[in-house]
Amino acid sequence: MEKINQEKDTLTNCPCCTSNACYESEFTTQDGPITTWLCMTCGFTSNTTMEEGSDILNEALELTADLIKDLRQIHPYKEDIIARYKGENHKGKNIIWLPTVIQLPDVGMIFPEPIPGSSTLSVGQINWKWTVVKTIDISEEEKEKYPDPSNPGTFYKKRMDMKNPIRFDKLCFMDAAEELGMFRHIK
Repeated sequence: MEKINQEKDTLTNCPCCTSNACYESEFTTQDGPITTWLCMTCGFTSNTTMEEGSDILNEALELTADLIKDLRQIHPYKEDIIARYKGENHKGKNIIWLPTVIQLPDVGMIFPEPIPGSSTLSVGQINWKWTVVKTIDISEEEKEKYPDPSNPGTFYKKRMDMKNPIRFDKLCFMDAAEELGMFRHIK
């Protein structure tokens, strides 16, 4: 397993929404330093490996939902990142930012969702919101409908409650995260 050392956490300005609530973390891996970002206002995320045209980005996009690909934003490297990594090879290059999807198996998930009947992909305008769905217990009578493929003969005990979504505006990602309970266990 690759060793990762976390070195720095800070808040910075988000290039997607200009909020100053973009959480930045710096890690060092065996391949070198990586900076990651998650904006707590707009919910967009990126890292220094998500360089436009890179193999890593192209592989990630192959497994990504169309809506997330359609919502992606392209922003140039910030000068402080270029300076920090003495990365002349990053000058003039762009990083791709994507809306995040967070899944906490026993709690629920947050994901971007188009508003039914309002999205017009043909003209490049997608109206969407953050959606939170929570987990609910699966009754003993229903458990056979939810087999666990990773453990044959066993069944899931919880499932996502897709019938009762809670929606938040595009710039209310932190509210969605709080609704899901992401901050309850942070000390």
